[in-house]
Amino acid sequence: MQPPELLHVSPSGGHFMTRDPEIIAHRGAPREALENTLPAFQAAMDQGADGIELDVHVTRDGVVVVHHDSTLPIDTGGGGSLRRIADLLYREVLECPLAGGASMPTLDAALQLIGTRANVYVEVKSAGIERPLVECLARHPDSRVAVHAFDHRIPVAVRALRADIAIGVLSASYPLDIPGFIEKAQAQAFWQQAELIDRALVIAAHALGARLVAWTENDDVHARALIAMGVDALCTDTPGQLRAALGL
Repeated sequence: MQPPELLHVSPSGGHFMTRDPEIIAHRGAPREALENTLPAFQAAMDQGADGIELDVHVTRDGVVVVHHDSTLPIDTGGGGSLRRIADLLYREVLECPLAGGASMPTLDAALQLIGTRANVYVEVKSAGIERPLVECLARHPDSRVAVHAFDHRIPVAVRALRADIAIGVLSASYPLDIPGFIEKAQAQAFWQQAELIDRALVIAAHALGARLVAWTENDDVHARALIAMGVDALCTDTPGQLRAALGL
């Protein structure tokens, strides 16, 4: 069966607004601004992205921050070293400017900026942050948010804390047991590496009631092929360009 148009349920009980296919900005618009920053998210929305995918970690004092890597370079005076975000206080994170002097945003700031202008897909990059993440999402009841991860235990744990949060599972391999892969987690979305998607995978995901999200797709020709297969969403570094090329 085809997944329903309005599939995801936000923490507030509202529905995700989805197009066919949905254009999801991968870490914002990283070719216009530094990825996973507020300017990148603003650029993605300006380009008409339906959704924004972003990565999160949590600091030692429980602040959920938006960043891809788990470590940050720290200037020790005698040279740099890497420290885990999980071992740093939020004020220490702010003392580590990113490329070009950009600041690492909190998830609170990102959700406040995005509001209801786009769906937000939160990729959790490390375990053990489920509770502060759920508490953060609760502060933004109008945001349309779903949570996914490569470690499928994480989104399942998030949903155990908040049953109405939509979750997804990430994959960089082709699962031999697709029903077990999706049904075990009871995931509403299956995020698959774009090069590993075929029509059979799309059919199998849809039969289980899950949307198929392709990541990270920047090629117009391959994007059209994925749409022809029935893929529901394209996660891309070039949301504006891809939307224009596909005539969406």
